[in-house]
Amino acid sequence: MIVIGIALATVVSFLASALLYAVPKVSSLVARSSTPRPGLSTTAQIGSVAVRSLLASCLVAGLMLAAGWHGAGTGALLGLGLSTLPLILLMGGVVHENTALPVAGVHLLDWVLKLTIIGTIVGIFAR
Repeated sequence: MIVIGIALATVVSFLASALLYAVPKVSSLVARSSTPRPGLSTTAQIGSVAVRSLLASCLVAGLMLAAGWHGAGTGALLGLGLSTLPLILLMGGVVHENTALPVAGVHLLDWVLKLTIIGTIVGIFAR
């Protein structure tokens, strides 16, 4: 059952990210403030997002199973707690690489939503 939860969490969190970045104000901000990597196709970029969602889903599932946790609420709290990791990385980008604070905020929101969604879904399937 956990494999189904991982697959479902991967797809739903991917779609949530796509919806966030499709919001006109968000897409405008990111387009204005970011430089796409030259030579990297849109397909490769989308694939990268899907792989990151899959890896995050596997991590949450592994932690829940190892701890013997289950349930949507427990999973959501785990995902929310894990959101501190992207926060730490994004803070480094803001401080050391001059990443614009609003862009870092969007990326952080993306990860908070993604990890909370993943935790909720995986928690339902964890036993």
